[in-house]
Amino acid sequence: MNNSSSIEEVVVTENGEVYNPIEIGIVSLILKIVCCSIGIPLNISIAVAITRLRRMHRKPRNFFLLAIILSYLSFFIDSIIQLLYWGLHPDVSLCHAYVATIFVPQGLLLINMLLALIDRYLAINHPLLHREKMTKRLACCLVVTCWILTTFLFKFMYIVGLDILRCEILLLQVKTATILFIILFGSCTAMNIVIYRQTKILLRESRTVEATRDEGTRVSNDSDTTNNQHSTVVSPMSIHVGRKKLGQLEMEATHTLVISMTSLCVMPFLNFVFMATFFACRLVFGQLECSNLNGMGYLIKEISLIPAIYGPIIFLVRNKELRAAWTCQIIR
Repeated sequence: MNNSSSIEEVVVTENGEVYNPIEIGIVSLILKIVCCSIGIPLNISIAVAITRLRRMHRKPRNFFLLAIILSYLSFFIDSIIQLLYWGLHPDVSLCHAYVATIFVPQGLLLINMLLALIDRYLAINHPLLHREKMTKRLACCLVVTCWILTTFLFKFMYIVGLDILRCEILLLQVKTATILFIILFGSCTAMNIVIYRQTKILLRESRTVEATRDEGTRVSNDSDTTNNQHSTVVSPMSIHVGRKKLGQLEMEATHTLVISMTSLCVMPFLNFVFMATFFACRLVFGQLECSNLNGMGYLIKEISLIPAIYGPIIFLVRNKELRAAWTCQIIR
């Protein structure tokens, strides 16, 4: 273990030694094996289904969906490194690889979710412009560019040479990740709320149009003149949703918001809460007194794998096109 860094700059244990981030216990080992056994095949099968079905290539939004699935898949990189470190040989190079990738998958998931939400917002509010400008090539370029930028922001201290990779967690890296998580999580939350409110507005407009149409139909039975006047008003209408369908769409919008926010809150919101608690404890009680929170960090790591399993399942349940493509992929 290289202890050349100042103790004040890295995360330490209760004994004042440099904290080894890659070590895992038996319970953590079992959880990682179970999560990897379920999550990796599930996400790979969905990614293959999206890439193989040409029909899904026609819609740019499916490229954002693929990016989200790949982000979920990247969650297991750290776990695989830890399993290799435990099962093969505790090589320091594996620990360096772990430090180089930690926090990045969560950041990639948030940035891809944000891109998908912005895409949906533009599709709702500016449909013609969105259809004209949002091409498959532009979607791919946005995803790749944001992936590179996100990785750079999370690991800039190593990329620009401010420090070298060691088997230790720099406090600067934790602080940077906390700030980025706050920004990305807040942006995703805001976009979820904006899209939900916009959906509610469209539903209210649909109700108004439906009520106007029903009233006009009753009046048209009494007078041909009134019917002609009403036809002039109704003809431009392009939105018509039945009462039963309106209820379904309203519930769909509500469920979408709740599910999306739940997925975000499990992770990285827990990461943010843990990091904020960690730094608040250091500020009030000092570094060594808060080193026992490292055990809680292990728990947060395990919980962070759960969205990589139930997140893709949510997409399969709510996306008929994706579910059909995935089913065909499994049957083959």
